[in-house]
Amino acid sequence: MAEKSKITALVISFIFTGLGIAYLGNVKKGVTLFAARILLSCMGFWVHWIFSRFAIIVWIVALYLTWREAEAVCR
Repeated sequence: MAEKSKITALVISFIFTGLGIAYLGNVKKGVTLFAARILLSCMGFWVHWIFSRFAIIVWIVALYLTWREAEAVCR
């Protein structure tokens, strides 16, 4: 298995919400977070501003989960 980098995972998740987790090997969780962020952002733009706030919360949670996942994988 190739060496994984914590910093690379965080940068990927910073730009593409959740996909840093997919990079670390948990594809289902990463893609789910990415899809949730996209959906909430679109709903925030088209429906109501509150969904944009939830999208930001999902982004922050994804960064935290990426860090936790990286701590477990990159030892």
